[in-house]
Amino acid sequence: MEVHRDIELCEPCPFLCFDNGQLALTDGRAVWMVIVTPQAMMATANPQEASLRRLVRYSHFYRDLASAAIRRGDDVHGKVWVLEADVLAARSNLPTRGPLGDLPAQVGR
Repeated sequence: MEVHRDIELCEPCPFLCFDNGQLALTDGRAVWMVIVTPQAMMATANPQEASLRRLVRYSHFYRDLASAAIRRGDDVHGKVWVLEADVLAARSNLPTRGPLGDLPAQVGR
């Protein structure tokens, strides 16, 4: 029986590399690099923006999307991509909250 460990953000801190945002995740045994496309960042909330500020503000949301992908086996060589389609699917399946429609932090759990 496989035991699911919590997947959390780890070092290095979120950063931008060219246009993509990058986050590191770990479950204590393995480390994954999460690559968030600029289109995914822009689709996350209004105003549409692909920035380090957006990446950091929604890092837990991207973590949850990537965690779900890892559990499905969608990681490739320690990398997980968060695409615009992933964000749009999560937004359509979850209720919003807050004045700007901020996304909940729980996705795919």
